[in-house]
Amino acid sequence: AVVSTQSTGEEKKGALGDAFSAGGVDPLISNMVDTMIDNKRAANISGVVAAFNTIMAAQRGEVPCKVTSARPLSEDHLEALREALGKFLKENEKLLLETATDEALIGGMVVEVGDKRVDMSTATKIRKLKAALAMPL
Repeated sequence: AVVSTQSTGEEKKGALGDAFSAGGVDPLISNMVDTMIDNKRAANISGVVAAFNTIMAAQRGEVPCKVTSARPLSEDHLEALREALGKFLKENEKLLLETATDEALIGGMVVEVGDKRVDMSTATKIRKLKAALAMPL
């Protein structure tokens, strides 16, 4: 069944209930989703799922890390990056490395681990240099 934003709460609950039953989803999850739909909070379901996934990843010792570079990183660079980032992990933690590219960075990279962000991009260096040069003496 297809559920749209125009569907009634009962239509949404029916469609999701069928899918949950077919997928073997725990009744507690089904009840939570039904309650969110009843309270007109269906739009927040994806946020709840994302928060739950974050909590479960932390419980498993997984540390998500996103590295954005101007160009795709070679296998050698990726291995060196994994090794360097691994030095910051505790013994029971596992690095989950995600990579992305953004040509606007010009060069360098941006590393995001948890709520920390280190911007080593050429674009940011140029922007800071321009700001410093624009300041009056």
